[in-house]
Amino acid sequence: MANTSSGELLRISREFTDDGVLVRVAGDLDMATAGKLAEELRIARELGAASAPLIVLLDEVDFLGSAGLAVLVHESNGLRIVASSRLVLHSIAATGLAEVLPVFPTVEDALARTAA
Repeated sequence: MANTSSGELLRISREFTDDGVLVRVAGDLDMATAGKLAEELRIARELGAASAPLIVLLDEVDFLGSAGLAVLVHESNGLRIVASSRLVLHSIAATGLAEVLPVFPTVEDALARTAA
C-alpha cells in the first residue's frame, strides 16, 4: 500500500512492504518542510509493523537543510537512510552526521543491515 502527500516544495510517499516501510522524499527538505517529514515518519512508524525497518529514500531531495537533518537525527532510532546523491551525502558529511545517521547506497543494503 502506498500513500502520497505532496506540497509545492516537498513530496513524500509511504510504501508498506513485507521487508519494511519505505518513505520516499523528493524536493526541498528545509525549515518550511521539515515538519511535514516528521509527521510522515511518525505516521509510517505508527502504521508499520513494530519490527519493520523504516527506510527513508533521499535521492530525489534537491536541498537538505539543517531543519531536515534535525528531523532525521531525531528520528534516527531504527531509521535507515538510502542516499547516493552528492548533495545529500555532502550535507550529511559536512555536518558531521555521518557518524550518527545510518546511510546506505541502496534499499537492498539498508535491508541487509537491518537483517544482520
